[in-house]
Amino acid sequence: MLEWISANSDVINAVANVAMLFVWIAYLQVFLQSFRRQRRSKIVINQAAGSELDAACFISNMSSEAVYIESVHATLRWGDREVQHSITDYRIDLGDNADPRNKTFQGPLKQGDYASIGTFESIINRTRAEGEASPMQAETDRVSIEILVIGDHLSDDLLVGAKRTFITHFDNGSWTIRPAAAATEQLRSRSERFRLHDQIRSQAADH
Repeated sequence: MLEWISANSDVINAVANVAMLFVWIAYLQVFLQSFRRQRRSKIVINQAAGSELDAACFISNMSSEAVYIESVHATLRWGDREVQHSITDYRIDLGDNADPRNKTFQGPLKQGDYASIGTFESIINRTRAEGEASPMQAETDRVSIEILVIGDHLSDDLLVGAKRTFITHFDNGSWTIRPAAAATEQLRSRSERFRLHDQIRSQAADH
């Protein structure tokens, strides 16, 4: 056995080196994947402080770096109707001397920080068309509310985004609300993020 090993030492060393190379390649791939996951943005949209329409909607930045919130959109769907509106800025007039930061949800969120974008009832009222009756007055339709958050992340050249849908139900004389899915959907594919750019450009053109 020792003679065979001695006679084939060059082959054994070559095989060992190739095997070690594959081990290091696998290790490097695991390391890079872990590094990329840590650097990816993660925005969480959640419901807090209740299960009725006065519950608050929170945006949390669970990324490893700050995220600058560029825009917040809400889409209402009920029956065969769909209404979408940017709710980034308040509709109400807070006065010329008010701090501009109090007039918008736009701005930076530090790592682990969160901000409220208002109650779901206020989101519904800001999303529906001016002068249009609230869909909640029907008291029979199930209304879904999709919240879309678009932001800038330090590690990304493209915009980042996240969305989550909440479902309302009318039961025993009152509306309740709950998330449609267990987690916030992160918009990370290039096609999704290019669509976010288009949405921001379209919003700017409308203004």
